[in-house]
Amino acid sequence: SVLPLAAVMIPTTRLSPRLTSRFGRRGPWTVGLLAVAAGLTVLARLDASSGYGLVVAGLVPLGIGMGMAMTPATASITDTLPRSLQNVGSALNDLSRELGGALGIAVIGSVLDAVYRGHLDVTGLPAPVADAARSSLAAASAVGSPELTEQARDAFTTGLHLAFTTGAAAVALSALAVFFLLGRARPVPDGVAGG
Repeated sequence: SVLPLAAVMIPTTRLSPRLTSRFGRRGPWTVGLLAVAAGLTVLARLDASSGYGLVVAGLVPLGIGMGMAMTPATASITDTLPRSLQNVGSALNDLSRELGGALGIAVIGSVLDAVYRGHLDVTGLPAPVADAARSSLAAASAVGSPELTEQARDAFTTGLHLAFTTGAAAVALSALAVFFLLGRARPVPDGVAGG
């Protein structure tokens, strides 16, 4: 179901080094981050009645943005180091991606969970049913009445909207930081911005 993301990310990742060489890091990096924010904003519109088309409409800019932003981000880490420390730079780059991904998932997941639990009214339900319903949408659907299932679906959708919107805002702020803090970027010499 996420194939459209990979389908656009792979060619964009191959294009990004050329754009980075021609225009410098700041432009492709900023555009990539803004595309990621746009994709997350589209995904924030998902609800129970959304079709796969809306998912694709969010995954495509997400994939383009990720592919566009990776090369300048990597080059910003590795190009500042002497050749003898390139392995350290590469390891730092890998660590930052893994840590950023893990923290991003944790924060966005926490937002989704908090909103879901906060919007789910389990008043009057037996404790085991209430606990199960609070644990997940699937559990609420399995143990509850149609009314509880609908309420859980609405709570989950509200949480999903806020989670994706929070992610989009964080990425948009990152794009602004790259644009204003990276400074007027010079084009990167050939061979340096490799993928």
